[in-house]
Amino acid sequence: MTLGARTLGTHLAGDPGASRVAWLTLAGVAAAAGFAGLATGAVLEALAARRVTRLRDAVSRLGDPLDDPGDQPVAISPPDHVLVPLERAVTAARQRVHRTITQLAAESARTRALIDTVFGAVFAVDGGGRVISANAAAARMFGRTHEALVGSVLSDMLAPESLHMTVDTWGTVRVSEAGLAPRFTTSVRLFGRPAFHAEVAIAPLALEGQRAWAVYVHDLTHERMAAAALDDARRAADVANRAKALFLSRMGHELRSPLNSIVSLTRLVTRSRASQLSERDRGQLDRVEGASGQLLALVTDILDLTHIESGGLELMLADTDVAPIVTDVLAGFGDSVSGRPMLLESELPGVPAIAMVDAARLRQVLTHLIGNAVKFTARGSVLVSVRLNHETGRASAILVRDTGIGIALDRQSRIFEKFEQGDEETHARYGGTGLGLALSRGIAQQMRCTLSVESVQGSGSTFTLTFATAGAVPGAALAPVALRGGTPVASAAT
Repeated sequence: MTLGARTLGTHLAGDPGASRVAWLTLAGVAAAAGFAGLATGAVLEALAARRVTRLRDAVSRLGDPLDDPGDQPVAISPPDHVLVPLERAVTAARQRVHRTITQLAAESARTRALIDTVFGAVFAVDGGGRVISANAAAARMFGRTHEALVGSVLSDMLAPESLHMTVDTWGTVRVSEAGLAPRFTTSVRLFGRPAFHAEVAIAPLALEGQRAWAVYVHDLTHERMAAAALDDARRAADVANRAKALFLSRMGHELRSPLNSIVSLTRLVTRSRASQLSERDRGQLDRVEGASGQLLALVTDILDLTHIESGGLELMLADTDVAPIVTDVLAGFGDSVSGRPMLLESELPGVPAIAMVDAARLRQVLTHLIGNAVKFTARGSVLVSVRLNHETGRASAILVRDTGIGIALDRQSRIFEKFEQGDEETHARYGGTGLGLALSRGIAQQMRCTLSVESVQGSGSTFTLTFATAGAVPGAALAPVALRGGTPVASAAT
């Protein structure tokens, strides 16, 4: 503009009037240009300020939901504007923040739902002793609504020392060393209600730089009441069981006396040469004797079971050669298998098979085991084997193997229970009380032995009586041992 003014002045130097007009025109143009520049700068400044303000507002609303009605798109500049990258970054940040807030809210809701399902009271206490969070069980325990509980002072509701906590003069809560144990049982004293036993766990929390505590309280009142009721029921059952055992013992003795008389007198009459009995009468008396003997054996088994249950079964354990007992018991079943397609066999070692047992009780157990094998085997064989421990030379076990009906796998675990048989069909076909195996296992356990079974239905069974090692019975290597209820009570020399 200056160059133009000089050029114009050179050309109009001879005309003063025209020169003055030209200079006025140039001044007007310059003034207009200045005003235009100022106006343009003001407009640009206003636009920039508006954009910056909107960006500032968008950044300040990073945590607001994206669907806020007042929310506007951040894209406020032309595509080629220098602020576009910043605007895009702000939009992406808002989206990330929104997703994070949504996830945190969902996680918080899940955590709250889980805590509210806990039966025990769960609450958090800040360093000033105020409840800052609690589940539904805690609200019930304190007898307040959740809204009323949050913000309450803990020491106003219970005795803090009952939770191993202390509150100093300034109201600061501290937990004693006992309270820092993983779990402890204490008597919680709530104001306005009786104290109750509870299991408590306390863990420290970090809360915005200050100490806080998470507290779990499980009321043990119902568990204690259930345990007390169970103890009462157990004591009542023990009293009833002792009364039953006493009754059975007395009744057993009352029954055995006449039964022994019947068996003895019947045997005396049938064996007497002076008796004038026909063969028919002798046969009937033999049946009377046999039935009386079976009834006497049943009464004896019931009495023995009663003694085992009460711990009063008396045994005399001594080193005994078990092979002759096996032979004798097998011989007693000779008449039972006579005329049947069955063999009674034994496998006995050529040397004495010594075991620490009560000889009479071992005979009783073998009688039950062999008797069952004979009863449930229609044809085939019953084999009784005596095994030796080759290291000690003593008897290790007696096996009774049959080829009978066998036992179903799902029944084998219950076959040694009282009054238990294979199934209803077996009971209907073969009869019996289901006491023999229960009694046999009880006697075996009292002798420190074990009785087990292996069986395949339809192929037979094998019952194994495993003897205790010499060291398992106190004094076994020295002298006979008297046991009552499986416990040594006296020793005697042989």
